[in-house]
Amino acid sequence: MNKNTFDWNHARVFLTVAKKGSLTAAAEALNLSQSTLSRQMNTLETQLGLTLFERMGRGIQITDAGYQLIHHIEVMQEAAMQVSLSAKGHSESLYGSVTIAVSELDAAFRLPPILQRIREQAPELQLNIEVSNAITNLKARDADIALRNKRPEQTDLIARKIGVESIDLFGTPEYISKLEFNGYKNVQIIGFDKQEKVIEILQQGNWSVGLENFQVTTNFQWLHVLLAQQGNSLIILPTDIGKRLGLKAIRRTANPLLELPVWLVSHRELRTNPRVRFVFDLLVDGLNEDFT
Repeated sequence: MNKNTFDWNHARVFLTVAKKGSLTAAAEALNLSQSTLSRQMNTLETQLGLTLFERMGRGIQITDAGYQLIHHIEVMQEAAMQVSLSAKGHSESLYGSVTIAVSELDAAFRLPPILQRIREQAPELQLNIEVSNAITNLKARDADIALRNKRPEQTDLIARKIGVESIDLFGTPEYISKLEFNGYKNVQIIGFDKQEKVIEILQQGNWSVGLENFQVTTNFQWLHVLLAQQGNSLIILPTDIGKRLGLKAIRRTANPLLELPVWLVSHRELRTNPRVRFVFDLLVDGLNEDFT
């Protein structure tokens, strides 16, 4: 193949054909006539000296050579995207938006002072805060940066360990005194939807509890806090946040209920986009104050 005659546009059209599984579907997706698309595929095969697919009725069957080409095209496409992201990031400097995904408690107790610093140092930056206890899909660009308690399994995400977060049971001092006086009988704990896992963790922490000890369950953690402040139930909280709320920790062993790693995660644009890098670095600095 003469490398000077290779047409990148034809290669991208072939990738669409492979993904759609037929020339007709690919032509519709690309807004091309089927004759034009067929002509481009014939030209690509001639340039490469390869048969990339066989026609099978209304569909196609990709050849081994075709599958190898798909891999190379995807690598080239990813490289082109990174070049575009890099150029876009550098040209815009810190002007634009960055989306940060955090849990309810992190949003309320850990993010405000960090956001203040970001706004002071980069007033031109638009910050979008996605608050959810679910894991955000960074690869789909649902967020640029996320705070998580688990290292991502995807190797193309960038993760930085911030520290370790301890988790304890908390309640008002009055309610805890009452429990201690009654020998921890009839303890009430605000639960989450995965009760079996919560019960298992508590039992490992020397708590004798079952479903009867969870009359109220909710995944909305702010409601946990408000119910605990009423003085008739315990809640599970990060140790530092529980203390900030003026609640008292209660342990049946020498150790906290859980110790979880804290990871700050971003997609690969972290390396090329100054806005994302700027926010990521300030988050690292601010969060280190909470976990050191």
